[in-house]
Amino acid sequence: MYIKLFKTIYILFIVLFISMPCFANNLTISNVALGTRNPANKTVSVQFDISWDNSWKTKINYDAAWLTVRLNKISDGSSGKKLCKFSAAGVNPSGITKGSSSNIDLVIPTDKVGVFIRPSQYGVNSKITSTGVQVTVDYGTCGFSDADEIKTSIFGLEMVYVPQGSFYAGDGVSTGSFKQGAADVKPWHINSGALIAVTGIDSNGYYYVSGGNDGENATGSSFDVSGEYPKGYNAFFVMKYEVNEGEWVEFVNSLAAADRNHRDITDNLHKNSDSVKYRNTVQCSGSPLVCSTSRPNRPVNYLAWQDLAAFLDWMALRPISELEYEKIARGPVYPIEGDYAWGNTSIEAASIISNGAENGLESVQNSANAVYGNTSFSGGDASESMDQQKGALRNGIFATAQSNRAASGAGYYGVLELSGNLKEMVVTVGNPYGRAFAGINGDGVLSTEASYEGNANQSDWPGLDEVASRGITGVIGTGLRGGSWDSTAERLRISDRAEAALSVTDAKENTGGRGARTYDGE
Repeated sequence: MYIKLFKTIYILFIVLFISMPCFANNLTISNVALGTRNPANKTVSVQFDISWDNSWKTKINYDAAWLTVRLNKISDGSSGKKLCKFSAAGVNPSGITKGSSSNIDLVIPTDKVGVFIRPSQYGVNSKITSTGVQVTVDYGTCGFSDADEIKTSIFGLEMVYVPQGSFYAGDGVSTGSFKQGAADVKPWHINSGALIAVTGIDSNGYYYVSGGNDGENATGSSFDVSGEYPKGYNAFFVMKYEVNEGEWVEFVNSLAAADRNHRDITDNLHKNSDSVKYRNTVQCSGSPLVCSTSRPNRPVNYLAWQDLAAFLDWMALRPISELEYEKIARGPVYPIEGDYAWGNTSIEAASIISNGAENGLESVQNSANAVYGNTSFSGGDASESMDQQKGALRNGIFATAQSNRAASGAGYYGVLELSGNLKEMVVTVGNPYGRAFAGINGDGVLSTEASYEGNANQSDWPGLDEVASRGITGVIGTGLRGGSWDSTAERLRISDRAEAALSVTDAKENTGGRGARTYDGE
């Protein structure tokens, strides 16, 4: 229901009340509404309630919710929801209200495209809840006039802070593992964000070919990994989970009508079906295209690189590099030969799901901490059809109140499903196109070039078209890490690089991804 707040000769705003789950595991944003406006400054306040479970803050790191605010015209449902910047940057800056909880801080980065909401007190919290949170956005700079009738929405993701610090990449035994030399199996030691000079002799940086992929540098090649390439040493945020079906559907349905067809993962370039296929339940139809899912907490497969890049740019995030992948999984700990994301070499495949529909509360009934090995599931949705028997399980399914890191399948910093479930698209160091990546964050705005609408358009990201206004149309410079539900156990190792420089042009049933955001301090 829309309720008029006020009407002046300057502006008419409409309040939009929403109870909107944001589909990140247990993150809920509700009662979103427009509040006080300031026509002189072209700003308007946005109010909402927020909650999420199992939050933490330690001296090592913390989790957070990353929120972007969008406005769109009530009278024009085809123009899409536009990201609007906040009015001020910093920790709890002017124009924000924490709401009912004293245990949160609102951190707005310097580009002001979103806000991190994080715990302010040390400890492990069963739940963070705050009602009446308020932020202020600039509606003028995102294309709205004082006369527009506007509604608002908020999109959120759970994130994890990865602190600055040294780490090791490579375990000495995995395929293509980073090593210090031809005869020296010690790992790369990433102890700064500075340039890495990779040489064809024993050194601190020696390159082993990952899988003989097209365009990949040969074993023993000499090249530089620039200071701009995100190596994992500098602090950053990363998504706690792989992009899931609920997030993907919300993204597509928020785009302008012209953008949506290019992000339709049910078309003949992707899943080629509206039916369930390898546990993907996304359906899309109509004009403008509208998508839905019956399993919002399930990681979304059938993403091509262009799709993941578009989602990350729209959310003002960025891709992760393959060096960051190792930092996220292993932390600062010296590698164990053949270790997985949970820090040891013990791995067991999920095979039995609890009975009943998989509504986000389902669990794995056998002793397991990963999805791999092309295992056929029983129980849960698997009892409905063969199309539900192989694929990914919901985000965070192994994590319980009693599980430790190994049992939950968690990386060192608390990021989940880094080994198994879906292969994750990353930016490789294995060819010059990947090494040109500078880690620039997305800005929430996609390409508007005719026939290329809805593409990511960040100039340093892999796959940028020769005509830059077309955005990301290619794939070279990308690769895959972490293995998937149909991989062998070896592919799930942290340091396995068999596909680290494999630029896949197709959307696959075993491929998805997650994003990061470069940290710019406080």
